[in-house]
Parts: sequence; C-alpha cells; structure tokens
Amino acid sequence: RDGWLWRWDGFEAPPGGRSAAVAELLRQANRLAELEAALEGPRARRAAAEAELARQRELVAAAVVAERAAASAEAAAQRAQAEAEARLQGARSSAAESHARRSAIAASVERLTVEAADAAAEAGAAAARLDTLPDASAAAEAVGEARRAAERARADLARARAELAALVRTEAEARARAASLGREIEAWDARAAEATEALVRLEARIAALDSEHAGVVGAPAALTARLQAVEADLAEAEAARGAASEAVMAADLELADLDRAARAAAARVADLREARGGATAAHAAARAALDRILAEAGGEPEAPADCSDEAALAARAGALEALVAERERMGPVNLVAAEELAALEDSLARQKAERAELETAVARLRGSIGVLNREARARLTEAFTAVDRAFRELFQTLFEGGAAELRLVDSDDPLEAGLEIRAQPPGKKLQSLGLLSGGEQALTAIALIFALFRTRPAPICVLDEVDAPLDDANVERFCRLLAHMAEATTTRFLIVTHNMISMAAMHRLYGVTMGEPGVSQLVSVQLAEATDLLAA
Repeated sequence: RDGWLWRWDGFEAPPGGRSAAVAELLRQANRLAELEAALEGPRARRAAAEAELARQRELVAAAVVAERAAASAEAAAQRAQAEAEARLQGARSSAAESHARRSAIAASVERLTVEAADAAAEAGAAAARLDTLPDASAAAEAVGEARRAAERARADLARARAELAALVRTEAEARARAASLGREIEAWDARAAEATEALVRLEARIAALDSEHAGVVGAPAALTARLQAVEADLAEAEAARGAASEAVMAADLELADLDRAARAAAARVADLREARGGATAAHAAARAALDRILAEAGGEPEAPADCSDEAALAARAGALEALVAERERMGPVNLVAAEELAALEDSLARQKAERAELETAVARLRGSIGVLNREARARLTEAFTAVDRAFRELFQTLFEGGAAELRLVDSDDPLEAGLEIRAQPPGKKLQSLGLLSGGEQALTAIALIFALFRTRPAPICVLDEVDAPLDDANVERFCRLLAHMAEATTTRFLIVTHNMISMAAMHRLYGVTMGEPGVSQLVSVQLAEATDLLAA
C-alpha cells in the first residue's frame, strides 16, 4: 500500500513516480465499474418498460383486429339472417301458392268425380234404354260417346290426382325447408348474439387497454430523461476511462521497456553466471590436469622461462593462442547436459510406451473393424437376398408376368458395391430401369418399395402420388397389391392421390375443402360405414 514494487525476478521500485499514476488509474477503473453497475438497473428498467410498451401495443393491435373480425362476423351473420329470412318468406309464399293450387285441384277432382259419376250414370241409362230404342246404331253411338266422355273424365281425374300428389309432396318439402330455414335463422340469431357479446367484451377490453396505455405512455418520457442522464454520466465515465486507458497504455509501454531492460539484464547476469561456471570448471579442469601432469612428472614444474628470451616467450604465446582457439571451438560448457539427457531419455521411454499402446489399440481396432465388416457383409448379403426374392415376386404380381432382379455391381465386396435394377416386363427383353417407360418405372419402383416393407416392416408408409403415371388397369393392380400388403403386414399406408380408383380402394378418406374464402376445413369419410349407410 505504500507503493513499493517487488517482482519475481528481483526487480524493485520505490514509492512515488508511477505509483501515483497507477493508483489514479485504479480509482478511475473502480469509478467506471461503479458507473457500469449503476447503469444496469436503469437499463433493465428501460428494457422492461420498452417490452411492456411493445406488449401493450401488441394487445391493442390484437384487440383492434379482434374487433374488426367480430364486426365482420356480425355483418356476415346479419347478411346470412336476412338471406335466410328472405328464403323463409319465399318458402312460405311457395307453400301458400301450393296450398291454393292444392285446394283448386281438390275442387277440380271433386268436380271431375261428379262428372265421371254422371257420365257413368248416363252410360248405364243409355245401356238400359238400348233395348227400348228403335235405332240401335244411334244408341250405340250415344253409348260410345258417353263411354269416351267417361274415359276422358277418368283420365282427367287421374291427372288431377297425380298433380295433387305432386303438390302434396311439394308442400311437404316446402314445410320441411321452412322448418330448416327457421332452425338456421335461430342458429344465426344465436351466432349474432354471441358476436354482439364478444364485441361488447372486446370494447371493454379496448377501453381497459386504452386506460392502461395512457398510463404507460408517460413512462417512456421519464425513462428517456433518466436514460439521457445516465448516458451523460456514462459518456463522462467513458471519457475518463479513455484517459485512464491512455495512461494505462503509456504505463504499460514504460513497464514493457523496463521489462525488456530487466530481461536483458537478467540474460546478461545468466551469461555472466554461465561464464563464471565455465571459468570455474575450466579452472578445476586445468587444476586437475596440472595435478595429473605434476604426478606424471614426479615433481614441481619447471621454473618460468626467462622473460628475456623472446623466442621462448613467442613459442609460449603461440601455444597459449592455440589452446585458447581450441577452447573457443569447444564452446561453452553445458552444466545441465546430464539432466537434459536424463529428461530426454525419460521422454523417449514414455513415447515408446505410448507408441506400443497405440500400436496395440490400432491392432485391436483393426480386428474390431474386421469383425464388424464380416458381420455387415453377412447381414447385407442376407437382406439383399430377401429383398431380391420379394422384389421378383411382387414384380411378377404387378406386371402379371415378366422377370426382374437386383444385382450388386462395381465391386466384389458387398459393402462397396453399387445396386443395379434389371427388369423384363412381359413381351420385352431384360434391360436396365432407365430404359423402361414412365409407368413401367413407377410399377418397378413400387415393387421394390413393397419388397423392402415386406422384408423389414415399418409402422407407417407414406406414398405421395405414386399412381400418377399409371393407367387405370395398372392402378387397379397397385390397389390390389396395396390391399394385400395392408393385410399381410402391420404397416399403415398413407396414400396421397387424386385418382378416383385409388380413393375407392381406401378404407378412410381425408380431404380439405374451402367452404368460405380463406377458411379450410378437414373432411373425413369412412368408406365402409358410408357403404353400409347407402345400402341401408
């Protein structure tokens, strides 16, 4: 705290100087951290207020949309109600007209009945007077005329009765239609009442949202003012932080220079220590060599040569230079060579052990890969044989003859081989799948798919318009094979189709219809139940 600095490499700095700048930087950094912490609360409150404002705006928009939808629904209900009332009035008018026509026809029937009875009576009377009349031919003509009049009256009566029955049926249908329209009007009245209630609820909700919106509208202004104040403080803090950053950068540069100088000094000290160690070792080696030489010489060395003998001095100087050059060629003595050698030997031993472990693991992995490849080849061969057998049978079933096969090509290894489909429809030669027509290719593909599902059944199979390129005869074959697959396996087949023959072969139909613009409705039909209902 007094400002002393001590570093691991022995560098020391007294108090004063850079310590005051560092302390100022620390105070500024602490102040900046405090400002950042103080800004977190206003920022969070501002974010929450903005989120609440956005939510309120979304609610208002949703309420407006719901109000418009309710208004449109109410208008539609009113229009439907008016149309239903108009249709009801028309039905009532039709019923009144039918009733009037029925009354008129009933009167006509009564009149025709009376006329027919009169004509029959006249015919009987004419027949009774036939014997008493002198002119038989005239009487016969009168009887014939009376009979023809009776026949016409009977025909008119039959037509009148038929028209009366038709009018009765028309009146019954009109009454049923009127009852249906009455129920429809009641339903539309109920929907209109519900729409009115929904509109009232939405208006109340809109009023509540408006009041809540009015209370929330003033909040952004206050939050904006507080945010501006905080942003001003933040700008000052940012400026202070910039100045502090510049000061810190300058201090870091100065510290880097000092570090470089310290490292250079430490390197110089290390070199001097290494030189001292080398000199000490050289001195020890020289001393040992001197002792060895003295031991071999058996006495003290000779006295130094006379300094006045220049030739001897020159020879000794040349020998000294040669020794110095030899020492320079040898280089500095590495005092930690033994330790480095031991470390390298330990590292080499560990690497050899790791290499042995890796070689063992690689061998074990290669053995596992071989086992897996053998198992995969066996399973693939078995599955291929089963699928090929099922494919041949289903191909002959769909084409009512012919031949087909699956073949592995391009490699003897099943895991690396490709698959080729060879097909021979009835009356054609054996050829690849690409040379067949579109319908033949579709039937071949269907046979292959069903062969896969027969070999390895799945819970669900989805077929998307696979019958599009097929003609009616092939569609019927496809439907028969599909029914057989549905009975023989537990797979449920979902067929997407526009073909009427395929639709008729399904157990259940699902369709999407649009009764009103923009309103889709799902329709489901159980064909077995529909057939029973139609038969009933």
